[in-house]
Amino acid sequence: MKITYATKNVEKYFTNYTLMQKRLSLAWVRTIKKHINHLEAAITFGDFLTLGLGKPESLSGYENITYSLRVTANVRLIFELKTISESIESCTEIEVKGVCDYHGRKQNWYIS
Repeated sequence: MKITYATKNVEKYFTNYTLMQKRLSLAWVRTIKKHINHLEAAITFGDFLTLGLGKPESLSGYENITYSLRVTANVRLIFELKTISESIESCTEIEVKGVCDYHGRKQNWYIS
């Protein structure tokens, strides 16, 4: 899948994991890197979903279709599907929004 980033700041951290390590713990960075590698390796979002890695969850309260992957029990990697058709399974591009402590309506962003 193709991965883009919501802002230049997000791109800066997600293209330099050494820099990300200055803001987040090493364990978090390793998990995030694994998630990004798995997303890049999948051809479509449907392929990624069938693997069940990272406990993907659909998030409410966003304008577009948005999902999260677990980094820890409370920390999530947030991304938006950039789909053209009505089927999320055929989506071939995502936009990473960042990493946040996600508790329903309350969000504390670590990288955004």
